[in-house]
Amino acid sequence: MTTSSVIATRLKQGDLFLLDGKGDEIFKVKKLNTSSPGKHGHAKVRIMYVNFFTGSGGEVTYSGHKEMDKPVIEKERSQIISITPGKTSNDPNVPHVPAELQLMHLETFETYELPCPSEIPEPDLVVGKEVEVRKFESRKWIEKLI
Repeated sequence: MTTSSVIATRLKQGDLFLLDGKGDEIFKVKKLNTSSPGKHGHAKVRIMYVNFFTGSGGEVTYSGHKEMDKPVIEKERSQIISITPGKTSNDPNVPHVPAELQLMHLETFETYELPCPSEIPEPDLVVGKEVEVRKFESRKWIEKLI
């Protein structure tokens, strides 16, 4: 796993980090509180976070000098080969299904499929357009249109 280390007190709001025992799940710092060191102990850092992929949240408290792992995220450029349109239903019990994009990596010519992020409007998707894809371990996601 490609990571870099940072001391817990050096984390900032919006930073990405990894939790011990959670595999390749990436978490984003939502809010951070640091207590000052006391008479009998070190500073503590309380991190409120959200899962980068699922949006679920939580919080964790660490000693201020704990080394946290930050993911080293690679950038790739890919081209849209085909688009499967998303589906929206009027039924509130049926979730929205995002558009599925078939992509080709521009250097290795590997093809793969990824869901379109909600930030990119479907009318902007065109076959032949390039996208910036981010990769960490086995996880890939579309960052933006180029």
